[in-house]
Amino acid sequence: MERLAPQSYLGLHFSEYPDGNGPILNEMVRRVVTSNEVKQKIIDQIDERIESSFQSRTADWDSSSRETARPVIKTFIEKLVNEAFDHVQLP
Repeated sequence: MERLAPQSYLGLHFSEYPDGNGPILNEMVRRVVTSNEVKQKIIDQIDERIESSFQSRTADWDSSSRETARPVIKTFIEKLVNEAFDHVQLP
């Protein structure tokens, strides 16, 4: 039986992948797992969970103060999620 070159998958060939180097593979997997879509989904879930708490804690604030505070909180959440993902180390 003759050995054939593997077929490409999604336009990639086996030879284009790095060798079995652990740190390189770990970094590749981390980038896939921590894609922007995943980060945004987590940010949105956290934002939804704290919405009621924000409303109750700011009930006596005027509307312009609340409108100013929401983007600040959202930016803070994004920063924390990004920092947390930067420190993810897969086994």
